[in-house]
Amino acid sequence: MKVTVPKLSFIALSLVMASSVNAANFGSPDTVDNTIAENAREKRSWRESLAEEHNVTFGLDYQFLGLTASDPQSGGEDTASAGVARFYGSWNLIGLESGNTGGLVWKVEHRHAYSDLSPKEFSFIGNGLGYAGMIGPAYSDQGARLTNLYWKQKLNDGKTSFMVGFLDTTDYVDAYALASPWTGFTNLAFSTGGGSIGLPDDGILGLAVGHMLSDNFYIIAGVADGKGRSDEPFDGFDTLFNDHKLFTTFELGWTASQDQIYTDNVHLTAWHLDGDTQHNLTNKDSGQGINFSASYFATEQLMPFVRGGFSEGDVALYDRSLTVGIGYFGLGKPTNNLGFAVNWSHVNDNLEHAYGLDDSEQFTAELYYNMQLNDYIQITPDIQYIKDPAFSNKSSTWVLGLRARIFI
Repeated sequence: MKVTVPKLSFIALSLVMASSVNAANFGSPDTVDNTIAENAREKRSWRESLAEEHNVTFGLDYQFLGLTASDPQSGGEDTASAGVARFYGSWNLIGLESGNTGGLVWKVEHRHAYSDLSPKEFSFIGNGLGYAGMIGPAYSDQGARLTNLYWKQKLNDGKTSFMVGFLDTTDYVDAYALASPWTGFTNLAFSTGGGSIGLPDDGILGLAVGHMLSDNFYIIAGVADGKGRSDEPFDGFDTLFNDHKLFTTFELGWTASQDQIYTDNVHLTAWHLDGDTQHNLTNKDSGQGINFSASYFATEQLMPFVRGGFSEGDVALYDRSLTVGIGYFGLGKPTNNLGFAVNWSHVNDNLEHAYGLDDSEQFTAELYYNMQLNDYIQITPDIQYIKDPAFSNKSSTWVLGLRARIFI
């Protein structure tokens, strides 16, 4: 049965269903399948033929992010920039007639900085903003990395899906429509986990399962290697089976319908990350917490949302985090969208004690406008305001950003 979506809704192009069958899509907006579906431009004939005859689809893009700050900490850098090249795709191999398709999904990247500090390093402790948070955490100087290499299988007429292999946990944990750092908000406070989930690396061995309990309620559960590294992915066979440091999650959610699973959505996510990994902040303790998220289309174009979380332990940046915001889809033309949000956060107690800080609260606001100029180029101007950055001697700072994406 075809899914009818309002003409002006950008979701039809980027977030929801890549197929016309009534099947739950348990991937976030940033999964490989949804990233490919985002490109609404008609494929060239040879790519169309490849998809029709061999069930292979793929995409290539290059992303750039540049930042400049009005008031970095004393002596700190006031600019940062980096680029990311990505090659991603999927190849369905079984279940083509039944609809219970199964196939390989991959994504490889190269992340590289153009400045002394990458955007990921620019915002946190160090020679930049002195902000207990991250702006553009995907824009690092890591080099070549594996983000996805897994088998995805649909079952039960698409009401059940599982992924097994090298996973990016942000593809299925605490996802919502504006979580992608490539097309949505840039600040981690407005992305997956809101800073109150201690996330592992990407490209780590794991298993995730999603299942529709009814037409409206669903569950997503996952377990992954807490010590895995995206730049050394195959070391994960050693760390997973010998060290047994795990990242486990369980999400219970409600959605208005299967095809609106990440727009009209309310969910609770419980998570736990074992201690003694590279993700510890100050000691070897584990971390755990609860996150919540609610978003709903109030009109065909306006999607308000509320998100937040509570955590304890030594892996999440924030003990408490609360975000309210709104997305405006189809602003100017159907492929453009605007996001605005504000966040309050309380910095992890362990970080406060380790750096001799008083009780630290931060306020952050971000406004962006994602514009698709033509079939190949998107640009996104962005402005952020950070009040009381925890590790800075400045009371506040403005951060201007420009993100660009070239894709085929």
